[in-house]
Amino acid sequence: MRHPIKLGKWYPLLALLGATRSRSYVDIEDGAVTFRLGAWQMTVPDEDLEEASMAHWPWYGGIGWRMGPGTVGLIGSLDNVVKVKLSNPRKTRMMFIPVMVERLFVSLEDAEAFLDELERSKER
Repeated sequence: MRHPIKLGKWYPLLALLGATRSRSYVDIEDGAVTFRLGAWQMTVPDEDLEEASMAHWPWYGGIGWRMGPGTVGLIGSLDNVVKVKLSNPRKTRMMFIPVMVERLFVSLEDAEAFLDELERSKER
């Protein structure tokens, strides 16, 4: 099932950079979770998802594609942010910079529905 990323008041700027509503989502299907914001995308198998929970993303953390040590943020709004911790860190590139991802933060339109579905998918 597809869960749209919450883009909030920053949508016009994010859309100019490629994060349109049709390209900003988290998909849970076929034993994997795909995170996508604009052109950036990463798919993680269910077994590599250690935990997921509601989280706080500070205003000074910024909006858009964010990265830090072990962290990737797909932030379109400061509301409804979920943190997903990976049991096996994964390599990715953001803006041509290599990043080892241990945690993903993503703002979602309906964070609770995402967390519920993720829990159900891990039980299968």
